[in-house]
Parts: sequence; structure tokens; C-alpha cells
Amino acid sequence: MTDPFLDSLATAFAGQVATALGKAGSQALVKVRELVRRRSQNDPETQAALEAAEQESAGQPQIKALAERLDQVCGEDAAFAEQLRAEGAEVHKAISAADDGVVNVNHGEVNNLIQAREIKGNITFS
Repeated sequence: MTDPFLDSLATAFAGQVATALGKAGSQALVKVRELVRRRSQNDPETQAALEAAEQESAGQPQIKALAERLDQVCGEDAAFAEQLRAEGAEVHKAISAADDGVVNVNHGEVNNLIQAREIKGNITFS
């Protein structure tokens, strides 16, 4: 089983979430795609997996193969993995919110914070 983060990036490369990505997510996807392409220049397996996933006819097998390949590459190259996660965070966040999902993000310190999708009933802060 691959990392859900890498699954979301592979799905984005396959073009199956273009409408779910906002402007920031689309811009992040361009950066991530360039990062993976640079990394795959000397890595025929990654290059082949990326090209297969980017084909118009790509489906779940190609997406899974790319996610698995990225998982392997990240395991071998910690610096690449760190950069991929940093640059791909916006893409992952946008995709994770698709399919009736919710993504809650908080940056900074707050006194009272509730992150939820649906609340039935009252909320009281004491």
C-alpha cells in the first residue's frame, strides 16, 4: 500500500483532478511535475511511470504504478522526498478535499478552534 500523499500526487499527474484544483493547487502541480521530471531524467523507471500516468488513456493501474515508483524513489532519496512533500502539499490538500471530503488547516496559535465537517447540536467554550 502506498502513501496517500503520493497517491494524490499520482492522481493529479494523471489529470483526473484538474477541476478540483484551484489556482494555487494548479500552480503547485506544475512545480511538483517539474520536480519529478528533473528527478526522472536519470531514472528511466520513474520517467516511464510518469509518462504512462500522464497519458490521456491512463487509469488506475498507471496511477498506482506511479505512486509506487514515487514511494520507492522517496525511500531512496530523503532530500527528494522532503522537497516533494513541501512542494506537493497544496496539491494533496486540494485533492484530499475532493469526493465529499474535508480538509481543515490551522496555521498559528488560537484560543478556541473547532475543525469539523458537520456539527449537530451546540458547541460551548468554557
